[in-house]
Amino acid sequence: MLLQIWTDESYVYAATTSGLDIIDLDTEQRAHFLSRSGGYTSVWSTATEVFLGTPDEGLKYIDKDDITTVLPYVSSPDLTSDNVRYVHGNENKLICCTVGGVNVIKRDNLYVYGTSISGGQKCFITPTYEDCYFAISGTSSWELHRVDSPTGSWTSSNATYSTDGGFISGSTRINDFYVTERTSSSGTSNTLFVATDYSAYVYDEESGEYLLLTTVS
Repeated sequence: MLLQIWTDESYVYAATTSGLDIIDLDTEQRAHFLSRSGGYTSVWSTATEVFLGTPDEGLKYIDKDDITTVLPYVSSPDLTSDNVRYVHGNENKLICCTVGGVNVIKRDNLYVYGTSISGGQKCFITPTYEDCYFAISGTSSWELHRVDSPTGSWTSSNATYSTDGGFISGSTRINDFYVTERTSSSGTSNTLFVATDYSAYVYDEESGEYLLLTTVS
């Protein structure tokens, strides 16, 4: 089963329940397949490394000079759980959702911090200002949280958007989201692109205004 696709300047990576498929962009042919019992849950890459979430061994990585070898990166007890649901990053840090919480990892020294919370499904860290976002599934609603440029573990979010109220009210789940930084009406806040089960939203975090996109049946 396909769980996530990520593309960089060299390859397309497909994280599946049986392993990682690596497709060469130039030839459009399979460059390698990394088989793994339990597969990989998520994938994200830089120019030199590919980071992989696993369901039972935390985060692993591949040096792109040798795409045939998967190496351990960070795991429990540093991570909130070895069951990693999603990973994203920038040049300085990684963020991952695990079964036990949300973790941020400084890539230069593997310093790990975050919060213990259940239900984390997807996450995002902005490239320059390093604002962290993560989607949480609950029993009756979903929430999208923002933590402003954290440098250590946190206990509360700077903003929370819920399917029980606010601009995504009426939805029952958050399928995916993306963030562009400092693109709000004033140029000081971020813009959110949120896909739910019913609609897609473009939300200005500065003004609170949003654009609702729906399909016409």
